[in-house]
Amino acid sequence: MGGPMTAAPSLPEIKIDAHASAAEARAFLERDRLMAAYALADIDQPEVEGARWWIARRDGDIAAVVLVVEGLPFRPCFATGASDGLAAIFREAIREPRVLLATPPRSRGAIEMTYRFERVDHMRRMYVNIQRFRPHINHEVRRLRGDDLDAVIDFYGHASRTYFTPARMEREIYFGVFVGEALVAAAGTHVRSTKSGLAAVGNVLTRLAYRGRGMARSCTSAVTETALEQHREVVLNVREDNAPAISVYERLGYLTHGQFIEGPAVRRPGWERLFGSLKEKK
Repeated sequence: MGGPMTAAPSLPEIKIDAHASAAEARAFLERDRLMAAYALADIDQPEVEGARWWIARRDGDIAAVVLVVEGLPFRPCFATGASDGLAAIFREAIREPRVLLATPPRSRGAIEMTYRFERVDHMRRMYVNIQRFRPHINHEVRRLRGDDLDAVIDFYGHASRTYFTPARMEREIYFGVFVGEALVAAAGTHVRSTKSGLAAVGNVLTRLAYRGRGMARSCTSAVTETALEQHREVVLNVREDNAPAISVYERLGYLTHGQFIEGPAVRRPGWERLFGSLKEKK
């Protein structure tokens, strides 16, 4: 007969640190700086958008990081790291009733123990640097500033009024195409950080009547070119099923870095989290 069976050693307990330094969070996120570009920019300037982050530690080592931008009403949230660390942070630390969550696909199961995605978009993170960038501007584009705020809000919709402010227009890089007095196409940076050497392009849009003329490509090219004068890399997000946009970005020199999922997620009520936990134990 064999000897007594011994249980497999358990992993050290996960501990949540809500007061970790920016340097610690940054060091972990730098392991995949292109995927964590938004979070790195927010950590570099937390006073701008009200960024807050939590770290999960195992035996003192960082296992996961979650960042929430509390200064924006839609609460952007980025989460990355080990599944047990993410599960602990969302269960014990994040109290937002609703967040706009971005995370690698492998992390979904751990997060959904506490938060439920209302919609999941499968996204692609693309990037470009000065060596690969191929500018392509076929329209007259001009830099958008604080003086253009009314035109910008009219273009993106009045719901954007709380997002677009004179300070944002001066801080970020936006370019647009005008037809007469009307802004008909635009693109800009969501965030950027000189310290991280990163900028993120987004809000690429063309009015319906002017689509198919390459205006969005001209705006994106102008934003990218200006951003690369100050930052080492520029990233952007695009839906995996948006083949036309991916093709446009590839012609500008953008490469695919990786995939992630994104969508609004709501905190499960206590009974739902308990029911899910009981089901797992069966």
